[in-house]
Amino acid sequence: MENIEIGTWLLQQSPVIVVMGVVIWWLSKRLVKAEEEKDTLSKDVVKLTTIWENKYEDNNGKEDQIIQLLTEIKTIVSNR
Repeated sequence: MENIEIGTWLLQQSPVIVVMGVVIWWLSKRLVKAEEEKDTLSKDVVKLTTIWENKYEDNNGKEDQIIQLLTEIKTIVSNR
């Protein structure tokens, strides 16, 4: 008799389990996206600092690259 009651209770809880599964899946996708954006941002910062260090050695259009990278970083940060 108890097995039937447990089975009935589990069937009643199945919509909650499905919703929780969907929420967990959605949150994991957002986490992966945020990590990818963070990696891209950190790579852009490294590029920017490298260009900035070399700016005083060569002055061949580096300002355009710096402005472009700063604009991309600003866009990524402002979208959060």
